[in-house]
Amino acid sequence: MPIVKMEKLTVIGLREERDPIMDTLMRLGAVELIEQSTEKETTTEEEPALVPEHQAVQGDVSLMSRLEMAIDTAQRRHPVKRKMFSGRRQVDSAALMRVAEREEDLLSKVARIEQNQARLADLRQQLGRLATLRELLQPWTSLDLDLQQQQTEHVQVFLGSLDTPEMLRQAEAGLQDEVPESLLTVLSEDEGGLRCAAATLRSRADLVRSILRKAGFNFLPDIDTPGTPAEQLERISGEIRAIQQELANRDQELEELTRHGADFEVLHDFLLIRHDRLKASTDLPASRHTFWLQGWVPAHLVKSVARGLESRYMVALSHEPAGPEDDYPILLKNSKLVKPYEVIVEMFSPPSTREQDPTPLLAPFFFFFFGMMLSDIGYGLLLSGLCALLLFKVKAKGEMARMVRMLFLCGISSVIWGVLFGSFFGDMVSVLSQGRLVIPPLWFNPMDDATKLMIWSMIFGVIHLFAGMGAKAYLLFVTGRGKDAVLDIFPWYLIIIGLGIMIGGIGGQLGLYIAVAGASVLVLFGGRDSRNPIMRLLKGLLSLYNITSYISDILSYTRILALVLATSVIAMVVNLLGFLGGPSITGFFFYVLVAILGHGLNLALSALSAYVHTSRLHYVEFFGKFYDGGGRLWRPLAIKTRYVDIVRSPADEMEKA
Repeated sequence: MPIVKMEKLTVIGLREERDPIMDTLMRLGAVELIEQSTEKETTTEEEPALVPEHQAVQGDVSLMSRLEMAIDTAQRRHPVKRKMFSGRRQVDSAALMRVAEREEDLLSKVARIEQNQARLADLRQQLGRLATLRELLQPWTSLDLDLQQQQTEHVQVFLGSLDTPEMLRQAEAGLQDEVPESLLTVLSEDEGGLRCAAATLRSRADLVRSILRKAGFNFLPDIDTPGTPAEQLERISGEIRAIQQELANRDQELEELTRHGADFEVLHDFLLIRHDRLKASTDLPASRHTFWLQGWVPAHLVKSVARGLESRYMVALSHEPAGPEDDYPILLKNSKLVKPYEVIVEMFSPPSTREQDPTPLLAPFFFFFFGMMLSDIGYGLLLSGLCALLLFKVKAKGEMARMVRMLFLCGISSVIWGVLFGSFFGDMVSVLSQGRLVIPPLWFNPMDDATKLMIWSMIFGVIHLFAGMGAKAYLLFVTGRGKDAVLDIFPWYLIIIGLGIMIGGIGGQLGLYIAVAGASVLVLFGGRDSRNPIMRLLKGLLSLYNITSYISDILSYTRILALVLATSVIAMVVNLLGFLGGPSITGFFFYVLVAILGHGLNLALSALSAYVHTSRLHYVEFFGKFYDGGGRLWRPLAIKTRYVDIVRSPADEMEKA
């Protein structure tokens, strides 16, 4: 269960070479920097020199945010037609630098995009306001009154509309009762309502406004410019035409600017690389002429890192193995078949510096249980086929690649279990052949003997738990605590095996003797840390209570039965529904449609359930026996991108050679 040995690398270099050194470290991707406090190393007179660097880091963050918005706009206007399952675009370092040289020009285009977007939003808002105003003024074209002159020194005029004659009578009655000197006149009437004008003394304007509002009077909004409604409508139409023309011009300019979306993506990733380098650089302790850094490097990479730095720069290097007191990061190293399962361990927690990597022990059991839970030839082939497509066509990378490889292997396991259980998309072969052809199970059919499956599920669970207990015993032995392994773990092997023999009804009294022997060891030595013989005996007796935990763990493996049956039953139901059309051409097409939808959904749900429950069996039952985790993964300073993949250019290869 290997964990890569780490060494602490110390580098002292010239401050003027700091940026190219950090760039080299990023390209090597082999050093995780150790965060250092710069309060003591950086003098007060040098701190102002760091301000521009910190500002540059923040500036790059702002530029990347602006570029992301520009890229989103470009992708909406010019969606890239990529082949199905194609990966990210590849850009070599030479092309990256060519785009970087155009940084100022591209950022000016981003600024123009932002200006145009802001102006377009403002123009659309103006257009909406003018359209609403035009709709309001349209019925008033016959009114020969300047809309800005709705009051004189003594008189106030209100223009508006009422929806119904009843509202008109209500308004007239209210005015007659409270302001008899006022006047309400209907100017025009159509199915949209009644256009009215109300005149009153300015001293009574507030009261008249209140009466009209209660009657449902829709006041004409205030107009900023002089003119009659007809003149206003003519002005509004002109403004709308001008806005529409500017909208078209701005939109055309935006269309041209967003054609540079591919360059924006490359520039974004260049800035991301520069940001990461600057951020790492500004956190390093430095004097006026030198700087220094420390980092964790896998032992097998120390020489190549040292060679890469010493051949180019004036640096002093030293390295030493990580000590037991060091909080160094964890890097797992496993074979190609085991490595994909590292993602399961990392999702729980990486091993601490005092533990071993559990991945080699987890991998075969995860492969075994996932395949057993899915247990279908067709589903396994589909799962592995889809994963192969993602690996070789899309070229998934990083965490996604490991997850896909793991599911690819688990699909193979499903095929194996499907052969053992005789399942190919459930009973598809039997249904389509109307019972003339049947795939015989190599072992047994779970649908015919669920009890047998449940028993074997628990037997496999016991083996799984025994492996975890064995791992714990191994760790105790290698840390010099073999006595604890013999007295605390091995007795449980005897108890569980003995109880299993008793329940199985084999061996006569042998099972009882074995279980009693194991229990006796626990009772006699379970409390050996206590000097009081009575307390020692009581603690030993209490240790037997853990049998409930072991029984609960073993019963947890019956979930395998539930998932196997659920997958099979749903597949059979899909086949049954699909074949309702009978053995005809129409029925065949109907079956194909139902099978694609039904089996696709069943595969997705069953694979997800198998993943979740297999992970749960390892996280709770298996890891609970020997593994705590609590470590942190090795995260080297490296080139990270979002939109494109950076590949070596021919010039890089020549330099490397």
